[in-house]
Amino acid sequence: MEENKILVSAYTSAEHSAVLNLLLELHSTYFIQSTTLSIQQIHQEHNLKKSYEEYLDSVTNNKDGNWLTLIAKSEFNNVVGFIIGSIETDDALLLNKIGKFEDWFVSKSHRGQGIGMKLYQELEKWFVEKGCKQVRSETWQGNELSIKAHQQLGFFISGISFSKKL
Repeated sequence: MEENKILVSAYTSAEHSAVLNLLLELHSTYFIQSTTLSIQQIHQEHNLKKSYEEYLDSVTNNKDGNWLTLIAKSEFNNVVGFIIGSIETDDALLLNKIGKFEDWFVSKSHRGQGIGMKLYQELEKWFVEKGCKQVRSETWQGNELSIKAHQQLGFFISGISFSKKL
């Protein structure tokens, strides 16, 4: 499928099930397959589907306008990807208005067509419009696909996060 047949638009509640399914696929594909058992235990949740439903609801119902979810739809009107971004402020930083991209996924059958790049570019435009001076993102250790995609977008690794189960 050609990239120009993909439509990027703002998420609406009509796409809730499709985006929820992609979030669950993201989790099972990358988190479970690319992390160690220790990392999985730290992030263990009893009801992953319910957690992601609540997450989508909170993102959708944000009243401050600091969250945006974009979706990519195929020519057949199927949701094939999404990206979720937020804006935060850190007054201790010179570049204190920060665009943060939270989740990003394109279904396996639609990868390699520039859809992820198109989603990211639209999110970055929104960050710029909102006055952000930098963009941050995180991924899981071992998620080489995500690391490569971030680097292709001009990101660099700027830290390492540690966790420990007590």
